[in-house]
Amino acid sequence: MKKVVVILLVFALGSVGVAYYFSSESLKLIEMKQEGDYLNEVLQENKMIAAESAREELLYGNTMSYQSIDFTKTEYAIINPCLKEFQTSEKLDALCVNEIVDVVVDDFGEEGFIKAVIGSSIDYTNLVFNSTFLDNLFDKNASLANRLTLGFLNRYRNPEQLQQAFNKYKQDIFNNTPKSLYQNVFKNQVEELLSAHEEISGQNNKEAFFEDLYFKADTRYLHGQYWKYTFWKRREIEKNDGVVFTILTEIQHYYQ
Repeated sequence: MKKVVVILLVFALGSVGVAYYFSSESLKLIEMKQEGDYLNEVLQENKMIAAESAREELLYGNTMSYQSIDFTKTEYAIINPCLKEFQTSEKLDALCVNEIVDVVVDDFGEEGFIKAVIGSSIDYTNLVFNSTFLDNLFDKNASLANRLTLGFLNRYRNPEQLQQAFNKYKQDIFNNTPKSLYQNVFKNQVEELLSAHEEISGQNNKEAFFEDLYFKADTRYLHGQYWKYTFWKRREIEKNDGVVFTILTEIQHYYQ
């Protein structure tokens, strides 16, 4: 067995949001029973404490740092040159990404990697969705962790593989993601995407709709504003739009 150092800092969900959930539920009971300016000040202070507790739970209670992974001789022969190339040139071709992801998934587990990806999409300071998450994944100078994350996610462009993974791990992820965390971090993204899907479905001429949309995005630099629409165009091209819609709808219904 050979050992190569692979630094990959990730955040797994684990019991993410549990402290925040129970703190917020307790605050609701207090709010129902108590009134007055003084009590409101106490509530605000308690909310701040709860939020800070949640951030600490997320940041310190769910951090896993992989510093080394054991490889077989065959894996070592393939992966070590890839890592050396990345260290010297920061380049990593698709074959290398796939080979490294295979080893990490074998060691970390597919479910663990999925939870880590979800966890890394959270802005722990404000307990909201990390607005830089996607930009960091597609940055041409992305870190090794982000390149491996993107390589992992690319595997689920296949609709059958995406549906199988969701069916296999959804209950555990739901169980470890309280409603309060979902509402703070992911609800807006899910609802915006489903709303955009409904709007697109209602178009008489979808081709003209997207031509006009892309023209506005390109000429007015509004790609971020129209992302929720272009998301579905990309899913249509990849032929996984139906599966993605079904999954997002199930997630929305689960947390209603």
